[in-house]
Amino acid sequence: MDEKHTPSNLLHCGIVGAGIAGLAAAIALRRAGHEVDIYEKSSFKLEIGAAITITPNGNLVLDRWGFDAERAQETLKLQFRAVDHKTLQEQIQLRFDGVAERYGHAFNAYHRVDMHEEMRRLVLEAGAAIHLGQPVADIDCEAGIIKLQSGGQLHKDLLVVADGINSPFVSSIADIPDPFYRTKSSTYRTLIPVSKLMADPLIRPLFENQSSGFLATMSSATGTFCMLYPCRHDKLMNFAYFHVAKEHEKDKQSWHSPATIEDAVNVLEGFHPAFEAIARHAESMNCYVVGSCMGLEDAAALEILFSKWQATDSISKRLELYNQLRRPRSAVAQLTSNAGMHGQTQAQVDAAVREFWKGPPMPYPVMHWSAPVQKFFYGYNAFAEAEKAMKFKDAEGGLPDGVVQHFGDPTAA
Repeated sequence: MDEKHTPSNLLHCGIVGAGIAGLAAAIALRRAGHEVDIYEKSSFKLEIGAAITITPNGNLVLDRWGFDAERAQETLKLQFRAVDHKTLQEQIQLRFDGVAERYGHAFNAYHRVDMHEEMRRLVLEAGAAIHLGQPVADIDCEAGIIKLQSGGQLHKDLLVVADGINSPFVSSIADIPDPFYRTKSSTYRTLIPVSKLMADPLIRPLFENQSSGFLATMSSATGTFCMLYPCRHDKLMNFAYFHVAKEHEKDKQSWHSPATIEDAVNVLEGFHPAFEAIARHAESMNCYVVGSCMGLEDAAALEILFSKWQATDSISKRLELYNQLRRPRSAVAQLTSNAGMHGQTQAQVDAAVREFWKGPPMPYPVMHWSAPVQKFFYGYNAFAEAEKAMKFKDAEGGLPDGVVQHFGDPTAA
């Protein structure tokens, strides 16, 4: 960032990466009235990925921006089911009835490519520029410099780095030599036409006469956890087998990391044959090491905190306010979502969370999408909380304790 570059109410913003988070930041900053350029190394000719689940707090952001869920082929999620990994006997059924009424929005899922295309439409309609095939070689946040691999050098007032978990720039931004935590888990992922699965008599009973939603199972003996749910108007089944990472998989952090169908089958020891049959219906497989809603919320905060910009405003002070607003929620969301994959105890999770959040804790272990999780995360309005924070934009010391809400009370009635 550069405090001296812009003598007006227009900031020149550079975004590294045009994934979901980068596009969200571009929409937000354009809505705030600033000039935005995105620099993306790919050409988008081979966009890939699996499904993305969006919870009510994320859908609130998309709705405000005019995201067309129908155009993006949303699939509403109406339930969660868990079955025994050997017998397929149903163990848990959690209906999502009333979620939209309680939190203002429903659960849904998209194919990543479909969601990405709709967000690109919003970016271009907002007037931001996407520069494809422009990999960034280096950045200097303090000076507001972006150096392109092609040799060009660009000067910006505000930089947003959104080029993924494996970004080469995180170390310099965080001022930590190696800020990454290598998890012990990897995930085999692919997408399979629902019609193929329903045509297989071994698999059909898992989904027949069921509302759209999540299906999960786990082997405590091996640690393998399977999650399936449909996307693209219920036409494609998202398939994810989480497993203890093999040595050659530990550094794979890209959807372009190939695996084989046999790799996926080999982690299903002791599972009902239906899960192997599902894997064998796949045409390809990818391996991803487990590390969208927080990115959407982060962008919503940018929109509010950088709106109505004045020449006398300080970028650094506004970013300090942004960190005070967003860091507790983002950090706790990451810590609690990753806890199960790391095999952490309640005490370990609590100790990590308490560094960022002193309010009522979320029970752990707790089932994804259960009532405590919904109460803790889903009632959050990123725009409203950022508006509260803006009242203290010029206050010494920034945001006082207790002014904004980071989470709901998971024990509330």
